[in-house]
Amino acid sequence: MHVPSALIAAIVPDRGASLLGDKAHSSVFDNGKLRRVVPGFAARVSFAEGIARSIAWYDADPARRAVNPVATGNIERVLAAWARAWEGLPEGGPR
Repeated sequence: MHVPSALIAAIVPDRGASLLGDKAHSSVFDNGKLRRVVPGFAARVSFAEGIARSIAWYDADPARRAVNPVATGNIERVLAAWARAWEGLPEGGPR
């Protein structure tokens, strides 16, 4: 669900600086510059392996998979506000 960063920042101010700062614009990161400077560079870990390692890290400790009630409450408040913003409009809002 797309929700404008400004709305999230208004409802959850501690997230605002990050969303309206460095994450305000789309970015693409790659290692092209590194490969130009270090011609023999080759990644040792594939994307698939990196993701598999990340999932294994979460799975290794149940505490890492705990739902954060504060974060969940913030998300619910943002989504409720976004839904209210669309009430009464002809298209009924985003799906």
